[in-house]
Amino acid sequence: MWGELAIALQNGNMYLWLIVFLAFIATVITFERIIALYFVYSVDFVGFINNLRKMLASKDLDRAMTFCRSVSKTSLPRISLAAVEAKDIDPTTVKGTIEEHTAEFLPRLETRIHFLPTLAILVLLTGLLGTVDALWLAFHSIDVLDSTQKQVTLARGMAGALNPTAFGLLAAMLILLGYQVVKNMALRLIDELQHGITVLYNLLVPTEPQFVAAAPLEQSNKSFSLESKQPEERIPEEKAPLKEALNDASIEDIKDEEEII
Repeated sequence: MWGELAIALQNGNMYLWLIVFLAFIATVITFERIIALYFVYSVDFVGFINNLRKMLASKDLDRAMTFCRSVSKTSLPRISLAAVEAKDIDPTTVKGTIEEHTAEFLPRLETRIHFLPTLAILVLLTGLLGTVDALWLAFHSIDVLDSTQKQVTLARGMAGALNPTAFGLLAAMLILLGYQVVKNMALRLIDELQHGITVLYNLLVPTEPQFVAAAPLEQSNKSFSLESKQPEERIPEEKAPLKEALNDASIEDIKDEEEII
């Protein structure tokens, strides 16, 4: 198979060279992402967070900013630097600064990774198309040949037609393998970055005090005293003469009883 693939490439098979071109693009993307994720964006997150926590606990913001600049110009150190600078200027803007820089940086970790599955599919389909084209040419070429040469020509044509499919399958497998490696690296960095951002929130974002609304003490005592007091009974003005008449009548009855006695 490998010898036939080399011969087909030397003969200038268009489909094989197209597969080589697509596989080359996928290889460049894979190695570029590995270098960026492993050497540029990756830092010692645990050590960085521990050192930054000590500096922020001692309220040494200038030293914390210098430390963030010295570690890296991207990834978590860059977000931490922006958050510490916002803490030094206006503590109320720390939360918005962290969210802004996080939303700006996270898409960089998965940049161009989604192209790899697409390239793998294109490579595989290109190989199948090359096989179909080669079979089509093989079947049409035997029309002008003798019966003794048809079998030999058809067998060679079918064997050569399988070369693009085999090469496309091999290239697609390698591209998908690189995609899985790069994808796992990006997911691991995203998890570590989210953990570091959570620590930044706890260290830098001020907690909002919660106030409980309560009624004034004097007002509540007044309302309680007003409710506890019972209203005094008053006699209506219309019933006052009636009461006096009853009193007078009781006095006259007492006098009449004394006269009888």
